[in-house]
Amino acid sequence: MALLSHFPLLPAYPWPDAWRVDFYIDATSRQLFHDYGIGKRINSNYQQRVLEWERRAYESSGAVVCRSQWAADSVVIDYGIDPAKVHVVPGGANLDETQLAGLPPVDPPPPPSREQPLRLGFLGKEWQRKGGPFLLELADALQQRGIPTVIRAIGPNPARLPSHPSLQPLGFIHKQTHTARFVAELRSWHFGTLFSDAEAFGISNRECLRLGVPVLAHAVGGIPSTLPDAGCGQLFAAHPSAAEVADWIVARLRPYAGYLQWRAALVPRWREFTWEAAAEQLAAILG
Repeated sequence: MALLSHFPLLPAYPWPDAWRVDFYIDATSRQLFHDYGIGKRINSNYQQRVLEWERRAYESSGAVVCRSQWAADSVVIDYGIDPAKVHVVPGGANLDETQLAGLPPVDPPPPPSREQPLRLGFLGKEWQRKGGPFLLELADALQQRGIPTVIRAIGPNPARLPSHPSLQPLGFIHKQTHTARFVAELRSWHFGTLFSDAEAFGISNRECLRLGVPVLAHAVGGIPSTLPDAGCGQLFAAHPSAAEVADWIVARLRPYAGYLQWRAALVPRWREFTWEAAAEQLAAILG
C-alpha cells in the first residue's frame, strides 16, 4: 500500500513493512513549534519526543516533498535527512479551473486616481499575522506620495478590523460558490500582498499569480517559494519600512504603460500556478 501524507506525524511510525509512505508537507513540526510559536504551549520534553517520531518517519519514508525550500531546509538540517530524498514542489491555486475557463477576460485595473485608487489586496483570515497593520501604514505612505490607495480585505471579520479611511473590508467570499465574484475582485487589484510575520507557504500568492495579479510579500518562511521570479512581483526582506515599499510601488507604476506590460507578461504563465502543474511534478518524483 502506498500513502502520501500531508501531516508529518501521520501515519504513526512505525508502520507495516508492506507500506510505502511519502510526505508532502507545508512545514515541519519544529518550524511550527518555533516559528509559529506553538511550542510555547507544549512541554519541551514532549516536543522532543514528537520531533524524534517525525525524524524516524522521514528517515523511513520514500520521499519527503515540501511546498517550500524553507521546509525542505528544515527536513535536511534540523532532522538530518538525506537531501537526495527531499524535494520542493510549490502548491497551486485553490481555484476551480473548470469555472475559471468559463469566465470572460477582464481589463487590468486603471492608473490610480482619486476616483479609482490603487488597490492593494489582502486575502486571509488572520489580519494581524498576515501583515494587515503594515498595509495601513503602507496606504498612508502612498497617500503621502500622491497615490490614492485602498486596502481590499477578503477573509477577516469586518467587525474585528480597525477603522481606517483606506481599509475596505469585504468579509468572506466563498471561492467555490462565488467564484466569479472572487476572481473579479482579485483581478481588480494592482497587487496582492502577504507581509506575514510567519508563513509556511502562502496559497493566496499562488491564487493572485494564477489570475495574473503580481504580488508584494515578505521574504519570510516559505513565502519565497511562492514567487518564482521578479516577473511575479517583489519580495522584501522581513519587516521593511512602509516608505521603502511605497517608493518601490511608485517606481513600478511609472510609467503606467510599463506596469501594464509587466503585468501582461504574467498572464500567459497561469498554468505554472495550478495544482495540475504541482501534481505532474509530484508524479515525476513519486513514480
